[in-house]
Amino acid sequence: MRALAVARSGSPRPASAGRRHVLQLIETGGPGGAERVLVSLTAALQAEPGYRASAGILKSGWLADELARRSLAVHRFALRQPLDLGLVRALTRHFRQEKVDLVHAHEFTMNVYGSAAAWLDRVPMIATVHGRGYYAAANRRLLALGLAARTGAILVAVSSDIQAFLRARLGLERVRVVPNGIDLERPAGGDRERGRRMIGVGTEAIVIGTVGNLYPVKGHRVLVQAVARLGSDVHLAIAGRGAEEAGLRSLAAELGIAPRVHLLGYREDTPDLLAASDIYALSSLYEGQSLALIEAMAAGLPIAATHVGGNPEVLGQADRDGLLVPPSDPAALAAALARLAGDRALRAQLGAAARARARTEFSLTTMVGRYRALYDEVLAGRRPRSAAR
Repeated sequence: MRALAVARSGSPRPASAGRRHVLQLIETGGPGGAERVLVSLTAALQAEPGYRASAGILKSGWLADELARRSLAVHRFALRQPLDLGLVRALTRHFRQEKVDLVHAHEFTMNVYGSAAAWLDRVPMIATVHGRGYYAAANRRLLALGLAARTGAILVAVSSDIQAFLRARLGLERVRVVPNGIDLERPAGGDRERGRRMIGVGTEAIVIGTVGNLYPVKGHRVLVQAVARLGSDVHLAIAGRGAEEAGLRSLAAELGIAPRVHLLGYREDTPDLLAASDIYALSSLYEGQSLALIEAMAAGLPIAATHVGGNPEVLGQADRDGLLVPPSDPAALAAALARLAGDRALRAQLGAAARARARTEFSLTTMVGRYRALYDEVLAGRRPRSAAR
């Protein structure tokens, strides 16, 4: 940071009212929760008077395609090596050329590089942390995030669990919490019969559905082991892709339940999967705040989830809004799933409670409103760069 200090702008940005340009930054290509939040924020903010929005990304793929599909402004940056001062310079140049008034970064790389560029250009910076596992795995990442906060970035956690972690590990008191949200105004459009045909099961089967990339942290092996303890009428349908696929297929075959475990790959038609499911399971070993869990709740599905990370905050009161079990415990997860599978009335009760909670606490409108209030607070008294003479 000291090596870059000589290039820092000489005076703070001028201030007053007008249209403000908010740039969203992220390094990952998706699809995932953080990428979906970025798309939703960019689209919602672009539609608001007084603001304009754009995105800065590092990778092609789902996120780039989704931003293009929605005709949202996007700029591609390059990270050529782990420590790349060229990216800091490129970001700073972009802030000036595009008259960026506020930077909102997501995930580690852009939180750190974005904060360095924002510090140099004297532009306000918000850094959202969507999970703590990546930081807990390496102290150098925590040090870099702490430096970002101490040079002016406002840290936002998506759950109180992450907030507590950041406060304890970084010694920072001021970490905001803004939970993620989903678009509850858009009809889910799920079709149960179509979803069951997609999975390949009949009308009588009990279907446990889940959506998530096939990574070890998602605990899919535990979920497969739990399903092996259930009756032959219970099927598991997993939408997601990743390196665990071959291992999960092998495990299902080893346990003798391969015909009941359906690995669907990445799906755009997840509303059909949710409509086809009787139960939703989240077996993560750690979770920041799961958009997939919120979507399942909004669809009215009864939930069995692990008691980790932000899951308890999302799910609410155990046994009223859903069932919580310890992580890495196939027997406990199997017991919760068996309880739901055998009690239609309980499924209806928990599903209705989950839907009500999702609508009250985790709507896209609520999330955007909270970020908009933070943007307004940060930009109060500052004049848009486009209005500067």
